[in-house]
Amino acid sequence: MTKKLAIKLAVYSALSLVAIGLLAGGYVWYSMDKTMKAMYEPLPSSKWVEPAFEPEPESEPSGNGRGGATKEASGEGAGEGESPQAPGTVAAVPVSASTPDESPKTLLSEREAQRIRNPNLGNEEPFTILLLGVDERAGDRGRSDTMILLTVQPKTGSALALSIPRDTRAFMPNSGKYDKINHAYAFGGTSLSVQAVEQLFGVPISYYMKTNMEGFVNIVDIVGGVDVNNERSFDYEGATFPVGMQHLDGEHALLYSRMRKEDPHGDFGRTSRQRQVLSDAIDKVVRVNSITKLPKLLSQLSQYVRTSLTSGDMIDLAMNYRPAIKNVKTLILQGQGKMIGGIYYYSVTPEARRSIQKEMLEHLGY
Repeated sequence: MTKKLAIKLAVYSALSLVAIGLLAGGYVWYSMDKTMKAMYEPLPSSKWVEPAFEPEPESEPSGNGRGGATKEASGEGAGEGESPQAPGTVAAVPVSASTPDESPKTLLSEREAQRIRNPNLGNEEPFTILLLGVDERAGDRGRSDTMILLTVQPKTGSALALSIPRDTRAFMPNSGKYDKINHAYAFGGTSLSVQAVEQLFGVPISYYMKTNMEGFVNIVDIVGGVDVNNERSFDYEGATFPVGMQHLDGEHALLYSRMRKEDPHGDFGRTSRQRQVLSDAIDKVVRVNSITKLPKLLSQLSQYVRTSLTSGDMIDLAMNYRPAIKNVKTLILQGQGKMIGGIYYYSVTPEARRSIQKEMLEHLGY
């Protein structure tokens, strides 16, 4: 073999390896881009209206399909009335109530609200996101069992998370009536859930991300399960969860995140366990480096996750925001359980809601 031919063969071999690498990388990128586009669902634009933070009417709300007129056992929560301070959480500081002659000051202008709703993630601006875990079945839109409002501030490398109890009594913008916050999803899907949370706390929402909790089982299994640190032993639907660190498959991760009746912190305890499961699952998804797992994982994500984040937004988040998202402090929504018209609600005062607004807006830099 001549020297000239040997050089040609070496060059052709190198080019072939580069081409194979590019094709493989291109396939992965194509799959990821296709998945992110399948997950993308924008919300209809709506005018920003800051809530008045008026006291709730002490009367039974009028029936509206699956609303407060049904004595639903999502009052499973009766007895969870008082909200204990969960370990490792930060309670929002109450804001003094306004006198009858003094109306609360508007904290946000229309321009500021729209800026929060439409951040530039490429410039690392702060943002809010509503995380929804829904229980959807064939022929039934279901309800949002998990609602977490998150503010992310990259300047300070921090995030604030507020878990909203499913029985929280809230104003429904579509009907002008009060109902349980988790019924917003049943009445109007993600769009109404976002509007109801904005009206409850006066914090504009930039994005949402929704996952079907049943589909989450498959995602956890694909990434090899999750590791959690259980603070209290309990049994739930035939499964036993001892105290301490344990590794859970998808089915047990779902059971671990659903129990609330035996938890002394009620819905707050449950959402704390849900955050453990979600946090470890997300960390494992980010660390997945086996190309053989990606197609299956992306397939599950495209089926069970919907978000208003674009593919470009997700890339910006992955590259610029991971340190902030990993440093999360939790706010507790102070309230108490009430029976209204024979139905259990978690009732929150205007002062407590205004306190949450103040804390979150300050965290965003307003």
